[in-house]
Amino acid sequence: MLRSLVALAAIPALTALASAQCYISQFGTLAGTGDDIVFADVPMNITFPLGASNYTHAAIGTNGVVFLSTGAAAGTTTSGYPTLAQFSGTAGQAPRIAPMWTDLEFLVSNNAGVYYNDTIPGKFVVTWVNAWEWNTTNPIFTVQAQIFATGEVLFSYSGNSQTTAADSSTGISAGNGIASVPDVNLSAGGNISATHYMRELMLAGSFDLGGSAITLTPTGTGYAQTIGACNAAYNQSFGVGCYNISDSFYEFHTDSTTAPAALNGQSMVLTPAGLNYLVVWGGGTYVPPSGTATVLPITDDSEFSQIPSIPLPTPSGPVSPIFIHGNGMISHGANNGIQPISYVPDAAGFLSAPATGFFSWHDYNTSEPGSGQIKYEELVVGSDTIAYVTWDDVESYAQPETTNRSTMQFQLNLTSGVVTVVWVNIDGNGSSPFGSAHLVGWGPIGASVNAGSVDISALGAFVTTPTNMSAMTLTGSPAPVSTLSSGTVVTYSTAGIPEIIPSSGVYISANILSVNGVPGGFDLGIIGAPGCNAYIGTLDYIQAMVGGPSNSVTLSVPAGIPAGTILYSQSIALITPNSLPNGQNAFGLTVSNAVQSYVAPF
Repeated sequence: MLRSLVALAAIPALTALASAQCYISQFGTLAGTGDDIVFADVPMNITFPLGASNYTHAAIGTNGVVFLSTGAAAGTTTSGYPTLAQFSGTAGQAPRIAPMWTDLEFLVSNNAGVYYNDTIPGKFVVTWVNAWEWNTTNPIFTVQAQIFATGEVLFSYSGNSQTTAADSSTGISAGNGIASVPDVNLSAGGNISATHYMRELMLAGSFDLGGSAITLTPTGTGYAQTIGACNAAYNQSFGVGCYNISDSFYEFHTDSTTAPAALNGQSMVLTPAGLNYLVVWGGGTYVPPSGTATVLPITDDSEFSQIPSIPLPTPSGPVSPIFIHGNGMISHGANNGIQPISYVPDAAGFLSAPATGFFSWHDYNTSEPGSGQIKYEELVVGSDTIAYVTWDDVESYAQPETTNRSTMQFQLNLTSGVVTVVWVNIDGNGSSPFGSAHLVGWGPIGASVNAGSVDISALGAFVTTPTNMSAMTLTGSPAPVSTLSSGTVVTYSTAGIPEIIPSSGVYISANILSVNGVPGGFDLGIIGAPGCNAYIGTLDYIQAMVGGPSNSVTLSVPAGIPAGTILYSQSIALITPNSLPNGQNAFGLTVSNAVQSYVAPF
């Protein structure tokens, strides 16, 4: 059911989606601004147990510390440079809870302030909002302490929380001259204190709790500490759009351990089909080189230009010479463009090769003692002349070095243009210190869109395409920050919107906002758009995008949205049904990736 939200002021109704409780966005009452101030005691509206005593009031300092009392805190200090003695307090002095005790400053011009919220059942919350370190201007960050009636304490930090000029202390102390114990590493988690004292001193520039939530749980005699994530607001892309269509194709094995199962005893046939190739998995037969086959002068990582007796027919015209590379590539023309990275198969090198080529790319080494060689011969088979290029028992690197040889063959029909690749035996040793990857495929000259590695055997038969088309991409910026007093306008930008009819200049697209995400995606093949995934579960707010291959919409995230509220966005566009290569997408719909927008007050 379509539920279009007329205005995103309705977002507060979605607060049931709020999850992370590490940060409370309802800051409450402004205690004040300024520098080196301890504000007057306020009631917490809870009773906080600490050791044998209970506390009902708090005196909040601008320097990232709270002093507890039953009505008038004793032994408070405005110092932003706490000594070990000040952290322990002296006899009769109040307990102190310090998420980040250092010399902080709060300016009205930064929308900064120290806030407390005593209206949430079971907890008292203090937030140091848009703080910076005294005598600096960067970074500006937010720190919060939640003090629970259970005796538990939770500290949370914006991701950029940091001191640059002064040390800071984080932890809890019962005061009253409690004996200090060795400092702990809070970022490691798992700390346990046998007393009501736990502290970490972090030197200037080394504060490492940004984006974290630190919990101190009472154990009766002391505290157990844990650490978790406390996310700042963000826009995070996930999933993929449809379609990334490439004029090339490849299958990539990151190392030799998976290649034998995929390639041994297999073959691939490429038959010219107009301006393309019909690719079929299987159908080739290995032809062992004869005793008169020519051993090519190809050493480790080297190349050789071979002139066949007949130019090789290809969809782009007859080709002579062909270029044979020792690492399993044959290309049109005098250079396949893979050097100097020839021994490292990767998608980037394949997709940017400045020559058309057939690939069974791997780091072979004919120079290794005992290795077989790369051989070339032409044979007349019926009415066809076929050139055979064979890696005949050729070694690969290993560590330690051992016998690990492979045999494969390219068969180039110089009469018909059919190219067959046959893998007899691909060694599975993956120990090479240089990498042992395999990349199998075909690609034309020039840059190609990366459509990703495919299992060629699973495709059965397909026709290559001259089309390079990138899927739509969606981004969101800035992060959806929502505080008690302010919100954010988030812009969702979509690029790569396709024309509804090729070369028409007409673009029909929209952006959809949803309160329900489908992280794994739901394949829209059920409506005739296979390979397109819906990452949103409901169509809650739809905004049309008019004109051009790039477009954007905005979303006003109002003030007061609870931290942890999550929204999802995805863009769609219309195309002519069945207009894509191989007739895919009968419905005529493409989609972008999705963006998850996480609302938080920093």
